[in-house]
Amino acid sequence: MPMFAVTLSSAVLSVVAVVRNQAKSLRTRNEARRGYAELCEMDDRTLSDLGLTRSDLRDVSATGYFGDPTTALAARVAEREGRRRFARAVHLNGPSLVPDVDAALPRSVPCM
Repeated sequence: MPMFAVTLSSAVLSVVAVVRNQAKSLRTRNEARRGYAELCEMDDRTLSDLGLTRSDLRDVSATGYFGDPTTALAARVAEREGRRRFARAVHLNGPSLVPDVDAALPRSVPCM
């Protein structure tokens, strides 16, 4: 009988854990949907300040009901920010595309 009680309590705890995880994921999904709705209500300038465009919002709406649109938007912003950082790093640290004209000109020595 004790083995049955241990097995039953283990099964009940497993079911409780599954229900708890499902409730947590449902809350997270609802919070993400509310955040997405707030983003949809923002004007284009505010979205631009966040690194988003209106088309980004339309694109992530294709994630479906169970998808998290805010995760997709965060990935898109991070991707853009990474490209900007890379472009700035290349611009600052890369070789110049403009030749050094002053070095190619002959130096004239003033006559005395």
